[in-house]
Amino acid sequence: TLAALRQIAIRLAWLPMDMMDLRGSGGVVGHAPLPVASRLRRTGALVLASNSGSSVGGSRPPSAAGLSRSRPSSASTPALHQFEQPPTPPSVSRTGRLWNHDSCPSLDPFLGTAFNLPGIKKVKAKRVVGREEPIPKCIWSDSVQHLGEDPWPAHAVPLFSFYGGDRPRPTYREEIRFMIKEEKFVNFCIRLRGGGGDRYMGGSVGLVHCPDRTEVLSGQDGQLITILDITVNPDSSVIVHAVGDLPFRVRRAWIPRGLRGVQCAVVDVEQAAHVMDTILETCDGEASLRRFSRLIRVAAPSLADMLAHPSGKFTVFVPSSRALAAAFGDASDEDLAADPKVEAMLTSHVIEGKVPCEALYNGRVLTAIDGSALIVTFKTWPRSDARVNDMPIDHMDVMCANGVMHIVSAVNIPTPAPTRRGR
Repeated sequence: TLAALRQIAIRLAWLPMDMMDLRGSGGVVGHAPLPVASRLRRTGALVLASNSGSSVGGSRPPSAAGLSRSRPSSASTPALHQFEQPPTPPSVSRTGRLWNHDSCPSLDPFLGTAFNLPGIKKVKAKRVVGREEPIPKCIWSDSVQHLGEDPWPAHAVPLFSFYGGDRPRPTYREEIRFMIKEEKFVNFCIRLRGGGGDRYMGGSVGLVHCPDRTEVLSGQDGQLITILDITVNPDSSVIVHAVGDLPFRVRRAWIPRGLRGVQCAVVDVEQAAHVMDTILETCDGEASLRRFSRLIRVAAPSLADMLAHPSGKFTVFVPSSRALAAAFGDASDEDLAADPKVEAMLTSHVIEGKVPCEALYNGRVLTAIDGSALIVTFKTWPRSDARVNDMPIDHMDVMCANGVMHIVSAVNIPTPAPTRRGR
C-alpha cells in the first residue's frame, strides 16, 4: 500500500507531462485548467519531499523513461510560484500620492503687502489756460451735494498710482492735463474712453502717491478727479484731460483680475468733504473777485446781508475786479458808496433762485431783484461763447452754499422795470 501511494505521488508530480502525452490518443485533448494542475503538482511534490530519504523517493515511474528526452528545460519551464497567485502589479509598492514633504515641499501663500506694482512716473500736470467751456464739468461730488449734512456714500474708484515724484494735485474744479506712457495705465485709459467708466469718454479716478510702488493701504489719502477726455497719441501714449474733485481716504483696496495690476479702492469722501462757502465768502477768497465783495459791503449793506446768509438761493453774475476797474477808474470804494447808481448797478447782477449752466439756453430772460432784464445768448452753436446782456461769461457754475456764481468780464447797466402804459 505504501509503495502504491508513492507511485501515485510520483505520477501527480509529473502530471503536466503525462497530460501532454495524452494529446492525440483518440483525438481528445485531456489538458486540464492550469490552476488544477498546479494544485495537483504541488501535492505530489510535497509527498515526494516528505519521503526523500527512502530509496523510492528518487525513482521515476515506468512511463517517464521514454519522456525524459522530451522534457523542456528549466529555463523555459515556468516556476511554481508563478502559478500559485497572479503577479503583483507595480502600483502596489507605491503609496498613490503624487508628492511628499521630502521630495516636493508645499508653497506657503504670501499674505504681506504687494510690491513692484505698476505705477506712473515723471508726470507733469499742466493747467488748462483760457476761457472755461460753458458746458458744466460734472464731477462725482456734484451727485451727493443734495445730501447736505447726511453721510455721503462710499465710492469705489480705480486708482492711478504715482511714484518717482509727487502726483498731480489739482484744486477743486481745476482743469489739468497730463500724459501717461505706462502700458497698463494706457490700456485702462483706452477702456475708459471706450465707455468703461461712469462718465462719457472718461470717469472718476483716484490719484495716490506710492513712492515705493507698494500696494495702497487702508487709511492712505488721495484725491478724486473726473476724466473729461482722453486723447490717444501715435506713440501709444495718452493725454488725460481731467478736473479736480475732493480729497479722500482709502477704506479698502484690492487688485482685481483683468486690470493687469491696476488697483481699485473703496474711498470715503465724507471726512474730507469740501465745505462750500457763501457767495460773499467765495468772493473774498478769490483775488479777482475781492473788490466786488468789498463794494457790496460799503455800497449795498442790505444786499451784502442777503448774499452772506447761507439759507438763501441766488444767482449772481459777478464782474471781475478788472471789469470794475475799467468801469469806475481810480475811484475808491468809499467814494463809490455815496453814489446811489453804484448800488443799483450791483443789485442788477443778482437774481433770486439758483440757475446753473444746465438751465441756461439761448434767448432765456432772467429778471434781477431790481427788475432789470438779463438776456442769455450763446453766440456759437450749441453752447459756446456764452453772454448775458452782451457781457462775456468767463467762468460758469461756481457753486456756493447759497447759490451759484457766473463770472463776467463787464459791468451790467441797470434798466428800469417794465411798467404799464400811461404810467
